[in-house]
Amino acid sequence: MGLGASLLGAAVVALRLRARPLPKPSLPDIISPSVFARRVQRTTRSQIVYHVSGEGDPLVFLHDLFPGAASYEWSKVYPHFAATHRVLAPDWIGFGESERPDRPLRAEDYAQSLHEFCRATCGGRRPVIVASGIGAALACQAAAQHPEFCARLILFHPAGTAHWLDAWAPAPVRMAAWTKRGRRWIYANYLSTPAAIARWLNGRRSAGAELDLAEAVSVYSSFARQYGAGSAIQRILSGRLQTAAMPRLGEVCAPVTIWWPGCHAGGEPPAASAGLRLDWLDGCGPLAPLDRADDLVARLQVELFQPVRVAAG
Repeated sequence: MGLGASLLGAAVVALRLRARPLPKPSLPDIISPSVFARRVQRTTRSQIVYHVSGEGDPLVFLHDLFPGAASYEWSKVYPHFAATHRVLAPDWIGFGESERPDRPLRAEDYAQSLHEFCRATCGGRRPVIVASGIGAALACQAAAQHPEFCARLILFHPAGTAHWLDAWAPAPVRMAAWTKRGRRWIYANYLSTPAAIARWLNGRRSAGAELDLAEAVSVYSSFARQYGAGSAIQRILSGRLQTAAMPRLGEVCAPVTIWWPGCHAGGEPPAASAGLRLDWLDGCGPLAPLDRADDLVARLQVELFQPVRVAAG
């Protein structure tokens, strides 16, 4: 009986150990430097995972939206400011490590989640927002919905969702996006593969950049192939997540600076106006946060530590 009880006890312990969730492995430094802590913030739309370090005025970095996108996009830039600012680098809902809800989210929902995130994590201070691509458009939307939302917007190559798929797939393939099954097929075969991500990144390089894309392709393709990673991209393909490059710009009260890459940018930059300043980044492409990080660090230091300049009028 004693032997039987011992065996039963050992079996119970084994089952408990097996049922216990394994600890989540820490991120390698290429995704988030080790001095940054990984945190989770719940919003009414979903949970947001972010990386944070430093003390001082909050500085929030927001990534673009594409297959496998994550805060890794700014990982060569944001560590340089942890000594002077409270730096936060979140993953948008549906991307990176953040929650991937299987329900429709509009641009207004993403903007609302960003507003709630900043209210909860910025210690009551208005952050400076540095954002790229579609992420920049969503930040602009948030600043329009909530005028008190941020102190400044620094938007790198803001982009809308219209014609987003053109850079990824030929016209006959894009026609399949009209159906849910077609969108899944496009994501699996034309958007999430390492080869597709490598081609897309290569077309966004800065002039003369010598960045080895192997690291970026590895990170982005890994995120792109995780469970549920395609849901947010399929919302873009279906038209549910629609946004212009700078939605409701006239309602934004904070000063806005546009960083416009000088090569491979596509589209037309907005005209400078009252409250908006346009800076050309000669030689930089849309991949500049990774392959021209030093240039962006130097430019951001000027933006943060010199008086705000706005266009005349």
